[in-house]
Amino acid sequence: MENQQLLPASELFWGSHHEICRIEGFWYHARHVESIAAFRSEFEPRNDDILLTSFVKTGTTWLKALCCNILDEQEKDILATRNPHEVVPTIEIAFLQDRVQHMLLNSSLERSRLLHAHLPYSHLPEKVRSSSSLGCKLVHVARNPKDTLVSMWHFYNKNEKLYTNGPFPLERAVEIFCGGVVPWGPFYDNVLGYWEESRKRPEEVLFLKYEDLCRNPEEQVRKLASFLGRETSSMDVEKVLWRSSLNRLKELEVNKNGARKDAPDIPNSILFRTGTVGDWKNYLTPDMAQRIDSLTRVKLQGTGLSFDDE
Repeated sequence: MENQQLLPASELFWGSHHEICRIEGFWYHARHVESIAAFRSEFEPRNDDILLTSFVKTGTTWLKALCCNILDEQEKDILATRNPHEVVPTIEIAFLQDRVQHMLLNSSLERSRLLHAHLPYSHLPEKVRSSSSLGCKLVHVARNPKDTLVSMWHFYNKNEKLYTNGPFPLERAVEIFCGGVVPWGPFYDNVLGYWEESRKRPEEVLFLKYEDLCRNPEEQVRKLASFLGRETSSMDVEKVLWRSSLNRLKELEVNKNGARKDAPDIPNSILFRTGTVGDWKNYLTPDMAQRIDSLTRVKLQGTGLSFDDE
């Protein structure tokens, strides 16, 4: 697939110099296009693969950490010295890198391959979406759109290579988010693809809400572990939660310094903020919140999916 065919429209994201482009109804960073195309056409799933999926800033880091610690609970504390995004690569971004290629081609790995994608469900490789995927499991984490937007706003404003003249106006960020012109968006289309598939194939697609993970972490971790095929009766849930906690991870030296190879312009330190449910109340005006709420009602009407309005 030629890059020219993948770039029918493009924009400069939030007034920065970073170009995003539209591919089959969704927006992506232009610098990721080649890797996305390669992942979609070349990826070969294994029957024991576990693919974590998420829209940006909806709990990706926490989900990666939880799954690492669920699968390796009895092993060395791998996240003590490695960032969760290094351990669990976002493969449509890093697919062309030698390290990721080696991991994906190595069929002798003793445990399941634990991978991640921000791609919408309809843009996953055909072999992952078809019944011929031989049991490849998907776990999606979703978050209230208002908290998602506020977390995105903080994340991108902290990236000094994107913004050097102060934060991007939040009112404009709300407008653009609602228009869907954000990386991996539109948000609602991305999330709903996984929600609908989880209702069709609950044995293969697990849909988690970030708010449920925050309110009932032990219950949700047991649910996640069971889905991953982990025996929960002997699992030390408290240890898994502690090893995966935001407060613990953000204080580790590896997460205070440096950046991962597939995203050298993103310092590890900006991946950890508050993780608070309802943090949007500290930033969005009533008019901003109302605009997102109105769109949410329209987009989710009749789907069975809802987000708590905290």
